[in-house]
Amino acid sequence: MDQYRTKRIERIFHCARELGEEKLDAVVFANAVEPHIDMGFFYITGLAEGVFENSAAIAFSDGSAALVTSILEESTAKKSGMDLFINDGSAEWEKNMKKALGRSKRVGFNSHEMTYSTYQSLKKTLPKVSFVDISGAVQQARLVKDKIEIEHTKEACRIASIAAEKIVEKLCAGVKEYEIAAELTYMMQKEGASGNSFNSISSFGANTAEPHYLAGNAVARKKETVLLDFGCTYKRYVSDITRTYFIGKADKNQRKMYETVQQAQHIGLDAIGPGVDGAKVDRLVRDFIDRGEFKGKFIHSTGHSIGLSVHDGGTLNHKKELILEPGMIFTVEPGVYIPGKYGVRIEDDVLVTKKGMEVLTTAPKALLQI
Repeated sequence: MDQYRTKRIERIFHCARELGEEKLDAVVFANAVEPHIDMGFFYITGLAEGVFENSAAIAFSDGSAALVTSILEESTAKKSGMDLFINDGSAEWEKNMKKALGRSKRVGFNSHEMTYSTYQSLKKTLPKVSFVDISGAVQQARLVKDKIEIEHTKEACRIASIAAEKIVEKLCAGVKEYEIAAELTYMMQKEGASGNSFNSISSFGANTAEPHYLAGNAVARKKETVLLDFGCTYKRYVSDITRTYFIGKADKNQRKMYETVQQAQHIGLDAIGPGVDGAKVDRLVRDFIDRGEFKGKFIHSTGHSIGLSVHDGGTLNHKKELILEPGMIFTVEPGVYIPGKYGVRIEDDVLVTKKGMEVLTTAPKALLQI
């Protein structure tokens, strides 16, 4: 992990310099308590286990790193191979943070994932240190994944794809949304996932028209649409997949909606490659949908980056330029939604490669009538 850690640290400092921050001595990724954990902590440490509440990973400008953590996490922390400072109480946290950062004059932090309370504690403990928000640089650095990150993400995608295929066996009239959500969790963890990457969306009927609906107690009925959006974590890296199914025979409108979304996704996938502006991908998908009868019914961006987080910082959005690079991983997820009736979304995870792209989620996407 050491060589990957060094490169990740170098990338953070490089991105910070590109954004105008030239004089950083260190960057600190400090956690509060669950769920307020800075995923940059795991980006630096490479640790896939442990909770690491009230812990900090510190990256220095020379490529080295240190880990300040509780005695509760000591055994797991040793696996990082980093310099360790072990706390046994809040007083020792302050003492160890001073030891680790005492010589640093200018320190970056990630405001996107650090709590205000943690920030205040750092300032109180290290009053002579100048803290600088470099969250933009951290986000930019994490957009391009290295070999280990890609391997972990691919495994998370493999597991989610298996669940997307197997869950069809559980779909039938009479089943409840929360039952399907529970089955998905069970299937993914049985296959090797450590947990869900987010609360699964399991929606039936009119609920499918709400993009961020979760899982209620609605019962599936014949001729209804079923939309499942879920993913898992593998060694802290995530997957995110959506499939839409039909209980019984889809009617003409449902079929038309599905075919439109499916074609829109093909257009988006075909457009992805190195050097392409993500905004262009979104415009192509959006323009295709808006040319037909579902104009204005695609109400979110075409995709978002994934990694240690489900929304890892980048988007495929026509309002924001983002030049795609090899190693970036995005979802491609067009959808069409008619409130009060139903919605359709098809989502896959895609790796940008040197020659184009690779689809990482492999579950079938042909219109399926159960």
